[in-house]
Amino acid sequence: MKLKKIVSGDLLFHAVHGLCRVERVIEQDQSGKKVPCYSIVPRVMSKMKVRFVIAMTDLEVAGFHALISAKEAKKILNYLRAGDSSVAQTEHKWILAKNILSFSADKLRVRDQRKRQMLEHSVKGLVGEFSFVLKVTLKEAAARIQKSLGKITKTDPLLLTALANAAEA
Repeated sequence: MKLKKIVSGDLLFHAVHGLCRVERVIEQDQSGKKVPCYSIVPRVMSKMKVRFVIAMTDLEVAGFHALISAKEAKKILNYLRAGDSSVAQTEHKWILAKNILSFSADKLRVRDQRKRQMLEHSVKGLVGEFSFVLKVTLKEAAARIQKSLGKITKTDPLLLTALANAAEA
């Protein structure tokens, strides 16, 4: 993951927890070494008042990433519009878009629970991040993704349902 140096107050995004703020940067001992760790708090607190302390090296594995720019959001929408899932992007936000394309391009139409969950997770993550970055509502962000996917969404009820659910979250 190619992140700029993260400091207190920086915003990160997680597909499940949404927008999060780095509360502070601390150092912890891990395997005898001092490792920078981030104390991360979701912007919208749930009943459980979740907080995370994640080592710098584990940030990407945990699903956190720096916010995309409006320009990059438009690139992702173009990527979804083109339907080219061969683009080699390895950053988390691009993987979410690739998951949506691969689900919709599934020729066998074998839909197991894990694939549906992956679709829901990917759609919710992209819709939430697009909403914040593009300064639109969740419903408008879902509509932009749906428009980019074009004909795919018109024929795929599971994808339509995932977009509707993400818009209501």
